Amino acid sequence: MAEYLKQDTALLGDEDALTVDALESEFTSSLWNRKKLINFNGIMARLLNMQGFYSDINLYVTDNMYIVSASDYTTTDYEFNEIVAFKEFLDQHEINLLYINEPTKYIDDDLFREQFGVETYSNQNMDMFISRIKEAGIATIDLRDSIEEENLDVCDLFYRTDHHWTTEAGLWAAQVIADGLNEYFNYHIDTSIYDESNFTLTEWTECWLGEQGKKVAETYVGLDDYTEIKPIFTTNYTFKNSKDSYEGTFDDFINEDVYNLDNDVYENSSWHYSYQRIDCINNDVEFGKVLILGDSYDQITVPFISLGVHEVDSLVLRACDDSFDLRNYILENGYDTVLICYAQFMLGAHDDPNSSNYRMFTFE
Repeated sequence: MAEYLKQDTALLGDEDALTVDALESEFTSSLWNRKKLINFNGIMARLLNMQGFYSDINLYVTDNMYIVSASDYTTTDYEFNEIVAFKEFLDQHEINLLYINEPTKYIDDDLFREQFGVETYSNQNMDMFISRIKEAGIATIDLRDSIEEENLDVCDLFYRTDHHWTTEAGLWAAQVIADGLNEYFNYHIDTSIYDESNFTLTEWTECWLGEQGKKVAETYVGLDDYTEIKPIFTTNYTFKNSKDSYEGTFDDFINEDVYNLDNDVYENSSWHYSYQRIDCINNDVEFGKVLILGDSYDQITVPFISLGVHEVDSLVLRACDDSFDLRNYILENGYDTVLICYAQFMLGAHDDPNSSNYRMFTFE
């Protein structure tokens, strides 16, 4: 054990190689050099293969070094009643509704039981919810079905150290969603535009640490790779904000300042958020005015979906204050379609009033 510890401590560099005495000293000094403590803690957890070591913050490390989280059981009653009432309102005004389930990092709940001895209900909850809303006549895309139909490995769609999906997964999902718009609502999107051959891919390896990884430690799970994706074809956008509008291209969705390899990985902004949700008009597409009710996954999907739709706006309901009137907003802006694009773990958030996602299924 001492030899392994010596080898792994070398990963920290000479300045960061801590002894237990140094740890105790720093702890008594109000956790000075906190990152060193996190890294040392990560080394010990990895050496001991402590996969559930972070279970108190609902983080577990799988055999293939992916960080995952469990979900509690929910009846889905609140979410079901809300979305059915919302559908009835939209139907009255001849506005389409499409629900898209964005999967979590595992599509088989047995993974938790087998690897951690813990129960999770993430996929069981969603199975129940999808069944109920389909029976209620709500158009639905369950991306778990697409994963299985295309024989994809769900792990390839997500970062190991972050709960978000990759840019490649966002591009893939946008194509599936575009297919759904064509199938359900007679859009005429040329989905071949989403072929990977139409994009440039710029890749970085072991370059950033995700939100989950910052809690678990780089020394335990390592760093993630990243790919920036841009269309090679010409794009022509009008971007909208509360004050004015401006002309631009797809590049305006991306803040490349985030891609800074010199920054401390614990301090650097999340590379996932380099893609931004900006309300926009695609001047090269004639049809469609869509409102996306989404979450942080849609930092990636909004830009790619906009390649096939004339106008795309987006909202994250947890960021709206209590006075916001969603239904009036929809009518004032004249949308023909509303997409609800939610990460699977949003289901059941309303069971906990302290959850930051408590209002995500409140469509009043």
